[in-house]
Amino acid sequence: MLTIGIDAGTSKWAVSVLEEYREKGKTKTEFKFETTILTKEVKKDMGALLNLIQDFNPDCIVFPSGYGLPLKKISELDDNDLFKISLKKESEKESLGIRKFLSEAKKRKFNGYVIPSVKQLPTVENFKKINVIDLGTSDKLCSVIYALSLSKNFKTENFILAEIGYGFNAFIKIYGGKICDGIGGTIASSGFLAHGKTDKEIINNRKVEKFSGGVLSILKKKISPQEFFKNYKNFKNRELAHLYFMDGLIKDISALSDPKISKIYLCGKISVFVEGEIKEGLERKSGRIFEVENIEKNESNACIHWSSAGRGGAILANGICGGKFKNLTDWMEIKDARGDIFDYIFM
Repeated sequence: MLTIGIDAGTSKWAVSVLEEYREKGKTKTEFKFETTILTKEVKKDMGALLNLIQDFNPDCIVFPSGYGLPLKKISELDDNDLFKISLKKESEKESLGIRKFLSEAKKRKFNGYVIPSVKQLPTVENFKKINVIDLGTSDKLCSVIYALSLSKNFKTENFILAEIGYGFNAFIKIYGGKICDGIGGTIASSGFLAHGKTDKEIINNRKVEKFSGGVLSILKKKISPQEFFKNYKNFKNRELAHLYFMDGLIKDISALSDPKISKIYLCGKISVFVEGEIKEGLERKSGRIFEVENIEKNESNACIHWSSAGRGGAILANGICGGKFKNLTDWMEIKDARGDIFDYIFM
């Protein structure tokens, strides 16, 4: 069995190809191929990525699904579904190109699915869904799946997954191997690029761009994350930006934490730079010990050509098809997702 997961990120898209095979009477899995492609290149030429996927002739694909839908075949998507996934009409400009990509994939008749976001899961209590759309987009659900796949006993896992990306941050709470709460990117603390939660008074009184208000806006210049975290104390506004960024991360993780949770998993482009500071900040704030682990950090600290969301998507596709990871994806009740991102809105 060959399955594919696709993660559409702010700066790059990631593709993971998972193979399930039998060896000496045992079922095994291996990531056969992985790559990342700059988001601007995908938007410029989606055909190249679609051709890459088609050449593998996969049994099942989990597609980037944005704000999510209850599990649905890509062949069944209509215009209303595409709007709910992207919150963009066909005539509107997209930052990631997900809507157009799904439309093109549907034309090619791929065997694949769009998947839920955190809000649509039955494992999240309904009162937590009131007046919010983004409790964690579908790619964050996939990152959780990847984190759980690393466990020898996923049914006992309690942790918070903090995805610290280039654009946004997001924080997902897991109890007993099931997602039970989340703080999505648009209501989380500031990302490196985007502002996250923002006072309505600001939005009412000035034009606010989606990808503004983060670290780079405070610096008023574009620099790499590597350069910023290496030298932030030595330049004007860098220490201000650093304190603002780190304070938000600690507050959001703390908001989901409780005495039963001491494990924090990190992922995302920026996570490698803040691992130690998150551990120190949480322990200083709470007075207890935390285990902080980066699930996307390799031994050499070199750039990885995959994402936890891409890998989690391939694992979910395997589970949907009844493969080795069926028990994991069934346990998370993903097939039982129901409802709409606009449910429980009372405004």
